[in-house]
Amino acid sequence: MADFSNAVQTAIFNRLTSGLTPIAVYDAPPHQLDGQPYTQFPFVTMGDDTLTPFDTDTSLGAEVTCTIHIWSRYKGRKETKTIMASIYNLLHRQASALSASGVRFVDCLWEFGEVIEEIDGATRHGVCRYRLVLETS
Repeated sequence: MADFSNAVQTAIFNRLTSGLTPIAVYDAPPHQLDGQPYTQFPFVTMGDDTLTPFDTDTSLGAEVTCTIHIWSRYKGRKETKTIMASIYNLLHRQASALSASGVRFVDCLWEFGEVIEEIDGATRHGVCRYRLVLETS
C-alpha cells in the first residue's frame, strides 16, 4: 500500500512552510506552560485527513481530504482570513507545485473555509479543507 496520507502531509507542510514565512507551520501545535501567556501567534497547524481509494485498472491512487488550522490573536478576523487566502493561493489548483516521494499529485482543490472565535474570546480559529487526488508514480 502506498503511503498517501504521509505524502500529502509532507507535500502540504513543505509548501506552506516555504510559502507562509514568517508564519510558523506545525504538525502539532506548540504548548504553553501553565499560567504563562502564549505569544507565538499567528501560526498554522496540520489537522486530520481522510483517505478514499481512487484506483484505476493500471494505477493505485487515493483521494485525500486534509484539514488545516490557522490560529490568531488579532482583534478581528482579518489576519486569519488573510492567512487563509495565502494558503488558498499556495494550494488550490497547484498540484504541480506539490511533491512527495513515490506519488504524483493529480489535483488539489479547496473545499471550504471558516473562521470561528474560540471560547477564550481572544483566539480566532480558521479551518480550511482541501481535497487532493494522487497516484503512485
